[in-house]
Amino acid sequence: MTQNVQEATPTRLPSLGTTSPEPSTVPRWNASSRYGASLVAVVLGGYLAMRAGLNVMWLQSDADVIATLLLQFFVGGAVLVAGALIAPASLARRVLASVVVVAGLAVHAFGSATATIATPPFLLYGSMSVTLGAVTAAAVWLIVRGRSLPTFVLLLAFAAVPLLTERLSDTVLSGITRDDLLTAFSAAIGVGVAWAAAAVDGARSR
Repeated sequence: MTQNVQEATPTRLPSLGTTSPEPSTVPRWNASSRYGASLVAVVLGGYLAMRAGLNVMWLQSDADVIATLLLQFFVGGAVLVAGALIAPASLARRVLASVVVVAGLAVHAFGSATATIATPPFLLYGSMSVTLGAVTAAAVWLIVRGRSLPTFVLLLAFAAVPLLTERLSDTVLSGITRDDLLTAFSAAIGVGVAWAAAAVDGARSR
């Protein structure tokens, strides 16, 4: 009588000196991480552009101060463009956002260069570095996030910044304090515009 014997398959042990493969822990450069990096760059670039203050630079005689403000201005613009280009958006959107950065900062530079204390809209130009830095950053974010055209009307909220500048000029606050308040106010408007645009598009898609 034949007896069938089932042989168990032997377990293969790892050879001496070898290790079992471990799952990769290298983070993936996916859409979420690109949006995160883009957001950080846009916020940082907008802040640097807001603090550049070219309207003050034209009134300076200290070469070191002028060089610092110019460096901050160009670095802010470069960081804003980088934030637009690394976003996971279409090439057309990224190029458009980059053009908006260049156009916004060019208007800031030209307006600040042509304004003097005797110029009637000097207060408007005085707040231009803050206003255009913030509105440019907000516009770049709306573009790369693909927000609908109606949401860009929300950018009109930045018109309140020159009005606040005029009001603050009548106070006894120092220039540094006024600049800090304008920067914080502009940043709050920018964050509000971004969230409001997301809410509007979310409601439209329902």
